Amino acid sequence: MIEAVLLGIAAWVYCFILLKDGMILGFLAREIAELPEWLSEPLGGCEYCVAGQFGLWYYLYMNWNEYNLINHILFITLAIFTVEIINRYGSKKD
Repeated sequence: MIEAVLLGIAAWVYCFILLKDGMILGFLAREIAELPEWLSEPLGGCEYCVAGQFGLWYYLYMNWNEYNLINHILFITLAIFTVEIINRYGSKKD
């Protein structure tokens, strides 16, 4: 489950640092912003959505042969919860 925490951190960094204007993926943020909300949110517009997507696909890929639905749900929620902890206690975003 440590991977879920790391994915939550990666999702936060992706959304708030890498997609920031002037950063390495800043050009992508402008493209994402032009997409419909249902598509832009999981691609970088919402850190919770990105963490959920990272958790969803990572767990599925890594545990394809020994899949467990309950563990999959817990993995995704832990990634999302990690983002919430960062937002609440660790970030100084505007």
